[in-house]
Amino acid sequence: MLYLIIVLALAAAVIMLYGAKTRTAPVLQFSDIPDYPQPFGYKCQWMAVKTENTKEVAKHLNLANMQPANWSTGIEGAYEGKFFVSPPVNGWTIVVNSFMPDITDKTEQNPLKVIVELSKVYGEACYFGTHRVVEYHAWAKALNGEISRAYSYVGESGETLVNQGALTAEELEHDLIFTELEDDELITPYEEDVLLIAKEWTTDPMMGQANLELGVGLVGEKE
Repeated sequence: MLYLIIVLALAAAVIMLYGAKTRTAPVLQFSDIPDYPQPFGYKCQWMAVKTENTKEVAKHLNLANMQPANWSTGIEGAYEGKFFVSPPVNGWTIVVNSFMPDITDKTEQNPLKVIVELSKVYGEACYFGTHRVVEYHAWAKALNGEISRAYSYVGESGETLVNQGALTAEELEHDLIFTELEDDELITPYEEDVLLIAKEWTTDPMMGQANLELGVGLVGEKE
């Protein structure tokens, strides 16, 4: 009898283990019911484009399998690897994707190259990224097809990845001036600095601003 109980227990364990391995991840469901802008920014990457034309931005990014998505479901999808192209917020269209290539990428998907191309069309485009695990923090601005300012640091290696262009007025105002690893006094950025400069350059990713409106954006993926 004891042997039978042991066999049945082992069989149940195998079934449970097999089920856990073969269970598919839940399918993301996107809603087209308009809602108010949702906060984002931590452990995330995004671009802000100076336009209110959501559809045209999505086309420029060559996104596939596009479908309508409101803020709450779009941001959820962005943290799962989808590209969420927001409805306009204070004159900006925001493209959020937690897993987009970072500022060190060697392909055409490098965000610096992407915002340069977007700025050729819309005049101004910015990139922001932050991830507290490796302490990756980055911000960049492109104007009319050229990078005017770009900065990126990764704390895991203590390395400044990019430091291009003159400090902007907003960086100077908020003392966002950082030292190198070999300097006597090490001053480095952190995630709140990324959110702050995004708010100063474009629009607040935490959505603390007034006059927010209901809207629906688009969600898609890179082919």
